[in-house]
Amino acid sequence: MRILVTGANGFVGRHLVRELKEQGHEPIALVYGMNDKERGIPGATAVFEGEIADTKWLTGIVASQKPDACIHLAGISFVPDGAANPGLVFSVNVMGTLSVLEAFRQAAPAARILTISSSHVYGNKAGRAPLKESHAFAPANHYAASKAAADMLTLVYAKEHGMKTMTVRPYNHIGPGQSARFVVPAFAAQLKKIAGTGGKGRLSVGNLESMRDFMDVRDVVRAYRLLIEKGHSGEAYNLASGKLVKVGDILEMLMEIAEVRPDVQVDPKLYRKAAKCPLLNTAKIEKDTGWRPEITLAQSLRDIYAAV
Repeated sequence: MRILVTGANGFVGRHLVRELKEQGHEPIALVYGMNDKERGIPGATAVFEGEIADTKWLTGIVASQKPDACIHLAGISFVPDGAANPGLVFSVNVMGTLSVLEAFRQAAPAARILTISSSHVYGNKAGRAPLKESHAFAPANHYAASKAAADMLTLVYAKEHGMKTMTVRPYNHIGPGQSARFVVPAFAAQLKKIAGTGGKGRLSVGNLESMRDFMDVRDVVRAYRLLIEKGHSGEAYNLASGKLVKVGDILEMLMEIAEVRPDVQVDPKLYRKAAKCPLLNTAKIEKDTGWRPEITLAQSLRDIYAAV
């Protein structure tokens, strides 16, 4: 399939383009804000740079390239950005999604579309049983609310316009190439610097008691590829490893990899209240696509440390 990938120059996007190319698809990269060091997307058939919310421009791209499918990654993914600039987050995450849906409705209505939502749409209340896709939304912040809106909007296009749209709600994903704004690569980068100076130094951390579900980005993009191939129109899919891990345990594993024991100090600027993240039921994606996570957390952390 010819597959348009929005946000193709991001952390997940570059891994996704590689996955699609290796599996015989033709990825078409849609990017925003590439700097000189980022020029070119390895594996992409073509690269287009512009504003995701510019529906007229995007419709022209879809009309000229005639993609069979779209995996819509483009968006603001750093949760604190939602509170810092809610207008921008809603403009990109919601209006950008509307732009993608409208461009395809006008120029390629038969194409398959996968919008990347988030596990954050369910909120922070952990229950006894893993949540199914039918569970009610309860977003707890601006970012989550924007993702919930984009998720619902995508599924409306299946109901109202008969389009082959679907959504996926992934948990946290980590891996080589992720920005140090995120907790795991931030730890890894600090530890590598400390290791390079003889193992002495101070490590700044946030809340080490937070529990999160971490997946390797390479497992995540494989799931996206399988969904665009086999997923059912009008459906939402949970995506998770099924295991909650304490952030402090992640740090402990990385310190063992780095072979250093620095002075760990809590930075109030990094500290966020611990959330009770719910487990997600992934039976639907497993049934429809055969997906299961394959890369261990230990392997992910080794690869991240090697890459920073």
